[in-house]
Amino acid sequence: MEQYFSTINESLEEMISYFSKLYSEHDALLKEYKAKLFEVNVKLDELTRTQNVYSLNTDYRKNVFSPIETGNEDSNKEAEIKKEIKSLKAKQNEYEYDINEETIYLKSIDKRIQKLSESKIAVGKLNIEFDKTTAGVDESEVERRIESEKEAVRRQLKKEYESKNDIDKDDLHRHMDKILMINAFDNSYYTTVLDKRVKNTISRNTIELEDVIKSIDVDPGLSKRTIKEVVSSQNNLISIVDDQLTRMDHSIDEKKGIRKALSDWAFDKRENYPDLSIEMNVGDLEHKPNYVRFYSIFRLIDIFFDNVVKHSNASHVRISLDEDDNKYKLRIKDDGIGLPDDYLSNNEWYSGINRAKEIAFLLSGKLSIIDDNGTDVSVVFDIE
Repeated sequence: MEQYFSTINESLEEMISYFSKLYSEHDALLKEYKAKLFEVNVKLDELTRTQNVYSLNTDYRKNVFSPIETGNEDSNKEAEIKKEIKSLKAKQNEYEYDINEETIYLKSIDKRIQKLSESKIAVGKLNIEFDKTTAGVDESEVERRIESEKEAVRRQLKKEYESKNDIDKDDLHRHMDKILMINAFDNSYYTTVLDKRVKNTISRNTIELEDVIKSIDVDPGLSKRTIKEVVSSQNNLISIVDDQLTRMDHSIDEKKGIRKALSDWAFDKRENYPDLSIEMNVGDLEHKPNYVRFYSIFRLIDIFFDNVVKHSNASHVRISLDEDDNKYKLRIKDDGIGLPDDYLSNNEWYSGINRAKEIAFLLSGKLSIIDDNGTDVSVVFDIE
């Protein structure tokens, strides 16, 4: 009879483990939907304010006492903004629906886990009662063992909860401040590039082309030279935009799969840095990284590869991604000059290393950087 109780317990434990894993997967999905909804709401807020500005301008210019008429350009911009707002609202409704569905599903899974946990305790009680009837265990001993079983379950649940929430609040605030500061820095950088380098270049080229229209019949040679200069400027502008897209991880494609995406990344880098030997190794991964981890792996690789190229004077870099004990391990090892003693204290708060530290924090992972005949970086974080 005891083996039957053991079999039931094992089955219950497997089901609890399965539903706990399912809960983690959908909890991560829920957080992803909430993050996307937040981004949509921010964008909607920005566009709504911009639309209000154009609406005010339009209303003013249509006033019967004003000689100024609404320009087609402003009307077109307002129409584009309305179209984008409509699209974002559709996404907003979609994410709100997904969040509601995931929330309901998570509650359902949680109830199943609770029921299974209760069933496990109940089976334990039956086992004890069986022992009592067959081995003459007294009533007080049965109660003691039942309470002991309950306490063991409570301790385990408490331990799991604390392991997920084991972080000092002040430390959490420091990390969140750094993350927000880095985000603000990036937004400021991108908007400055768009305004000073992209928008200004387009404006200058537009003026140049307008002059060409005026002078093409009078001085064709000058017009031809001007057009060539504009073409060169436009090509340079494309390079600037491509650089910003790279910085914003535009090229990351989760649909490729991590192995193919990393292989493509290495191929592109070898083309750009022919004097640097780049070795890429991906182990036997049993689990497919979710989007957050997929994205974070590339962000971390880009950060430390950038350091290798700019500072290490390395001739070889080896990048590897492996899975072990339900964790991913990312490693970047080069044969360069290594790190200065003050490499952590002497870095700006927005530096690549500090960014990597915050990414590791968000993944509840561990970042290790050691000087070992070059620089040896490893980041270990949970699969889920």
